[in-house]
Amino acid sequence: MEALYSKLYDKYTKLKAKKASEIEQISLDQEEKFKTYVSAADELIGYLTSEKDRLYAQISELRQEIVSIRSAKDEEQQQYEIMLIEEKQKNKQLSEEMGRLQRREPDSIPKQLSGSPFTANNSTKRKRLVMDEKEVVDEDINFSGVFNNEATQPKCCRPRLGGTVNAASDSSNNCCMFQELVECLFDLKFSIEIPSDDNIQLAAFHESSGYSFSLGWVKKGRPGEEETMMMYRVSSLGTFERVAPEWMRDIYACVTAVKYCMVIGILLPIPL
Repeated sequence: MEALYSKLYDKYTKLKAKKASEIEQISLDQEEKFKTYVSAADELIGYLTSEKDRLYAQISELRQEIVSIRSAKDEEQQQYEIMLIEEKQKNKQLSEEMGRLQRREPDSIPKQLSGSPFTANNSTKRKRLVMDEKEVVDEDINFSGVFNNEATQPKCCRPRLGGTVNAASDSSNNCCMFQELVECLFDLKFSIEIPSDDNIQLAAFHESSGYSFSLGWVKKGRPGEEETMMMYRVSSLGTFERVAPEWMRDIYACVTAVKYCMVIGILLPIPL
């Protein structure tokens, strides 16, 4: 029995020693973890403390800035109040001066009435009367000029369409209705030219292309047997320079016995 007890005691001691060693190891591990946690907590506390100090410093700076801004605004407000008081004083002085001048004005009016303004007003009235009379005379002249011009012009001649009132009295702005009809039909502008040989020529011009030519009357033949002919002469082909036919480039002469409508139908490029 003693041997059995000794064996059991040995096992008990071994198990107890093993358990104690395990407990000690666990304690060591826990202690190590605790130390790690404590060091991390210390670091976090240190960071938060430094951040708190930084924020406190920033808050103090902002407070100082607010105080300085407030003091500056207070000084500016004081300056504005001083300026307002000065402006009120100036306005009061101006109002007093205006009242004084208004009180003095009725006393000075009788003296001014006997001075030169009446003469100035009379001269102004005379100038206006003269100007009105001049305008009436000019209107009468223009009106009579229009009627005189209409009386001397043929019935088929009248001012150009779209002309002004002043242009109606100018005979150079009048044109024949037939001329205006031909200009509208063929999109050409006609004008009368008198060269050095005193032969009247009819010049035609096409605005969009630049094509222009002249029609003139010439006399050929022996004296007493002269024959009047119409001469076509191109002045500028404009944009038709490359595509113009030969008849537009040459010079043609037609006897006046040919009807004008046939001559126009041959010579004018219809339509441009």
